[in-house]
Amino acid sequence: MNGVKTLSPERIAEIKAFKNTNFTDCPVMNEDELKRLRPRYPENFINEKQTVQIQLDKDIIEWLKQSDSGYQTRANAILRQAMLQAN
Repeated sequence: MNGVKTLSPERIAEIKAFKNTNFTDCPVMNEDELKRLRPRYPENFINEKQTVQIQLDKDIIEWLKQSDSGYQTRANAILRQAMLQAN
């Protein structure tokens, strides 16, 4: 395929069937704390942006823009996740 790992139907069923109602070991965070959370990147992560021009399907752009955060930031995060999973 394209390097992106897919889940088997059995694994998807296992995830959907999982029920955990005991969250006593989870910290309680308020809205402000949750908004400050950021993804953790690998040690060799370089936060240097480069401007590129890319053509995407209209429905993808509309989907990316549904998020509260900027759609370019969201696209970058999705691409980074795919890149990390491919390695």
